[in-house]
Parts: sequence; structure tokens; C-alpha cells
Amino acid sequence: MSTLRITYDGEALATHEMEVRQLAPALLAMGDLLESANRVLNGTDSKISISVKGSFKTGSFAIDLIFQQGWVKSVVDMFNSKEAVAVVSILSLLGLSGKDATKGLIGIIKWLRGRNITNVVKADHNATLFVDEDSIEIELSVLQLLMDIDVRKALEASITEPLSKKGIDVFASGTDGEIFASVSSAESIWFTSPDAAEQTISETEGEERLQLLAVVFKDDNKWRFTDGGGGFYATILDVEFLNRVDRDEERFGKNDLFRVLVRRRSYLDSSAILKQEISIIRVIEHTPSARQIRLPLS
Repeated sequence: MSTLRITYDGEALATHEMEVRQLAPALLAMGDLLESANRVLNGTDSKISISVKGSFKTGSFAIDLIFQQGWVKSVVDMFNSKEAVAVVSILSLLGLSGKDATKGLIGIIKWLRGRNITNVVKADHNATLFVDEDSIEIELSVLQLLMDIDVRKALEASITEPLSKKGIDVFASGTDGEIFASVSSAESIWFTSPDAAEQTISETEGEERLQLLAVVFKDDNKWRFTDGGGGFYATILDVEFLNRVDRDEERFGKNDLFRVLVRRRSYLDSSAILKQEISIIRVIEHTPSARQIRLPLS
């Protein structure tokens, strides 16, 4: 069992009060932060339970969080798996506690100061982050936390959002007699979660025959086609074909047939939703649909 004191300080908290609408999301976010970090470092077989006890200090609102770690796996499985990361180590890796909290996640985000990482060099147990000519060495576990979108979103909700309220100026973590990490309202903007990068699942290119359903004359050049299995929008990337369309050299109508080179890409978006992107790289052949009754003419 581990205990940590989280403190929000500022003029608005001089009476030891914090609006429930501000406190509840911050507490839930702190719980999400520990659960997400535990998932990143220990997988889904470890669970952390969090209890809350209010504490009071002049001019601030402090919350004592009590963490208890449990295991879903059997004892035999635990001995056969990688070494588990205890809750006290998780708090240290997050930068919420420990003598070297500056090398934890919170300390690293403060070091970055909103700057973009230009390169990451991994070693066996450590990684070096580069920001142009500046660099810092961190544990690989801290890098994992830095890259996890759920951890970053929970950290934003625990720090950035409460400190954006008027009269709440400082977030701090530690014990009754020692502060391990602190973030001012001016620094809190650095803890805004970055947008998650799209993750490509698969990408294929090939020649296909498509039937035109609708032409959309907009900047994104997305036309509606069918491949016989349902309608979909595809972005036209063939500049020469689009130029012919602009010069009115291409005439087309509904149900025209196209022989095209198609790129189909499946990806996870920033919300982890599976999506598909279809692009027509080149129009090889365009055949107007038959609009006449076919007769057996000799």
C-alpha cells in the first residue's frame, strides 16, 4: 500500500474549499492516470485500487490518495512472467514521488517545455530524447508513459484543466512534509495531451474496375464509386485526369466505368476507430456507360 498527497494551491482555495465540479474530474483523472500507467507497465493482469482521504493545509486543498495493487494472475504465472512494476515505482516513473522525480514523466514534460522531440535513440534500458541540440536520458518505462495517449490525457485532466481555473495556481505531489513535483499554472499548458498519431494497419495498391455513382466538384475531389459490393468515396489524385476534367475534355455520367489504380489504406484514427481511406492514383481508362438498347445488328 502506498500513500501520496496531491495538492491544489491558490487564492481560490484559501478556505480549503474546491468546487465539486472541479474536484471530481481531477480525482477521476488521477485514478485514470494510475490505472493507465499500470496498464502500460504491467499489462492487464495488474489492478490498482485508489482510496481518497481529504487533508487540509493553509491556503490549499490537499487530497491523500491511498493506492493498493492487486494481481489477477495466479502465483505460478507471476513467477513465469516479467518482473512486475510495483505501485511505488509507478508513482516514481510518473514523477509524482521519489527522490529523482525530475526524471519521471512530469519532470520530462517540464524539461520539454512544449518543444517537439526531434529524435529518440533507444538503448537496452534507457532512451535519449533530442530536441534539436538539447538532449536528456530517461528510462524506457518513462518513454512508454510519454507515448501513451491515455496516460497523457489523464495527466492533462489532472493538471492542465484544474490549473486553468481562476485562483488555482499550483499542482503539487508529495507527502505531509516533502514535495516531489510541482507544476504552476504557467507551466500547465505543457501538459496538454498531443493529438494521437494515426496508425496504419494495412495498405494495398492494385488495378480495379469501378462504376461511377456521383461526381463531387469540391476541393477534396472525392467522387462516389461502387465496386459491386457497395458505394464509397474515393479521392482522385490523378492530376492529369483532373486537368482534363477542368478543360472539359472528359465527359462522364452516372454508371460510367473506370479502370483505375487504387490505393486502399486501413488505419486507426486518433480515437482508435478503424477507418478506411481510398485514393485513385491514376485513371487508366474511362468507358461511358451503354445508353442504347442493344440489338443483334449485322
